[in-house]
Amino acid sequence: MIKALAIVPYEGLYEMMKEVAQEVEDIQLHIELGNLQEGAAIAREAEHEGYHVIISRGGTASLIQEAVSIPVIDIQVSGYDVLRILTLVKGFSRKAAIVGFSNITHGASTICKLLDFDIETLTITKETEVKEILTGLKKLDCEVVIGDVVTVQAARELGLTGVLITSGKEAILDAFEQTRRSYRIYSRLQKDVSFYKHLLDCGGQAIAVMDQEENLVYTNETFYKEFQWGKLRNLPGMKQLLQESLISNDKITKTLHLNEGFWNISTCTMDRHTIIMMNKTNFNQENVQGIDRDLSAIELHMSVPYIPMTGKSEAFQRVLQQIDEYSTMKDPVWIFGEKGTRKSVAAHSIYLKREQGNGPFIILHGERLKRDQLKDLLNEAFFHKYSNGVLFLKNVDKMSSYIQKELHAILQMEGSNNLKWLVSSRDDIAEKVSSGEFYPDLYHSLAALTIHIPPLRQRRQDIEDLVHVFISELHPKYGNGVVGIRQDALDKLIHYDWPGNVEQLRQVIEQLFLQSHAYYIEKEEVVDLFNQLEQQDKKNDALTPVDLSGTLEEIEKQVIAKVLEEEGLNQSKAAKRLGINRSTLWRKLKE
Repeated sequence: MIKALAIVPYEGLYEMMKEVAQEVEDIQLHIELGNLQEGAAIAREAEHEGYHVIISRGGTASLIQEAVSIPVIDIQVSGYDVLRILTLVKGFSRKAAIVGFSNITHGASTICKLLDFDIETLTITKETEVKEILTGLKKLDCEVVIGDVVTVQAARELGLTGVLITSGKEAILDAFEQTRRSYRIYSRLQKDVSFYKHLLDCGGQAIAVMDQEENLVYTNETFYKEFQWGKLRNLPGMKQLLQESLISNDKITKTLHLNEGFWNISTCTMDRHTIIMMNKTNFNQENVQGIDRDLSAIELHMSVPYIPMTGKSEAFQRVLQQIDEYSTMKDPVWIFGEKGTRKSVAAHSIYLKREQGNGPFIILHGERLKRDQLKDLLNEAFFHKYSNGVLFLKNVDKMSSYIQKELHAILQMEGSNNLKWLVSSRDDIAEKVSSGEFYPDLYHSLAALTIHIPPLRQRRQDIEDLVHVFISELHPKYGNGVVGIRQDALDKLIHYDWPGNVEQLRQVIEQLFLQSHAYYIEKEEVVDLFNQLEQQDKKNDALTPVDLSGTLEEIEKQVIAKVLEEEGLNQSKAAKRLGINRSTLWRKLKE
């Protein structure tokens, strides 16, 4: 029996490999999610756990080959994989390009010529070339970039839409065959090799050793359990600390917010390596007692993900122009709009453009912030300590009148001019100010600049692009065969009023994506789903009993459908309520 580990860069490939693995009997397969350095770190550990072969893809496979001595099988990108993605992006109205290594671009270029697709193809030889090429494409008004995980991640960082070329079943079966061949060749040559030296594990201290290329050569158990290196080293604060450590020979110590906690991090250099020692502090418990009682009232992030905002309507183009314009200013920005218009995404965009990821992004939830918590923040000089960051006051209109007045008092304090505020509220805030329901002085202090995000029903021409963006994001997440939507189905979506706006559209597309068994979402599927939403509006589902006369499987489907409806088709929330993970929910929906 061949003991193989698959390290895959996206969830859709994870699910597909699980499905294909059930068809083979001679390979005992374990699958892990991991990309690039994170995948390489997983591979190093796996080598010492007795795995015979590692299976991965693209750039992650190349890094793993350098990190381990056991055979590494690269899941090749087939012509079928390229054709499927090209068909998917055919529905985009925006200029597209393919960027990747030769294993992707050579075949893709041929297919584009055969099918007369007007898509430019650019070949890279190393990862560091990606950002420069994409920057050039952006200047040429290219908005959609197709490629591997490295290309897609870089595209999103630059504000482009990245579409991942996913691997199909055929490529996975071919990788399994290569696994068998490699195992036969290398099984007699395997040797026990240890790259790590034992370090003292000081209680809860997390310890790691990094080389000059920022690769980990050792981690202790605490570090391994607490952190994923691929994510940790790219956090802005951590990235700056590691860069300082590589340049300086002195010991450097900083406190950073990681994994929902505060860590004291010390680094020192030895023999061209950097030793990283991390201790979790009791900052939350001692210094921010109010926050400790209700951690959900405040979120402190050292980085936020880039989420593209797309729309070609005149109304939404105005929003994008305001985001760009206000990102060059330090004045407070008040973002208002209906529920689901993605006000938080607009705040993220301003933060990323203003700060380039330097300084924390602090979210204060207006509806959760209590009087005692605000006092504790003041007593511990919280606003002064994080004056180098951006404070996003979310749902400010849901704050109590007392908190509104106290917050206004904070803004009048000496030194408060250094605070950088972003604020969000529903679009009826002006009425609340006029009626006295919202404290006028606070509004005037924070509404120096305003952005109104119009509801989706007022910018229907944006729906087509949004639908294709959501499908392209779901494809690598779930890995099923959906590559587009029929025009008559799209017309149904365009003419719907969308009371939940963009978020509701995203949830509906996810539901349609999971329920569809064909390459294209059909009109009938959209009509059926809208009928479900209409029935949900007409009756109180909480009072509708589940029919217990059917089989256990039928009852289970009723319960899943009921919970999904109650959660507004939000898969994550439904899975959490049902006590299952999202992948299990997805499989049950397909049955």
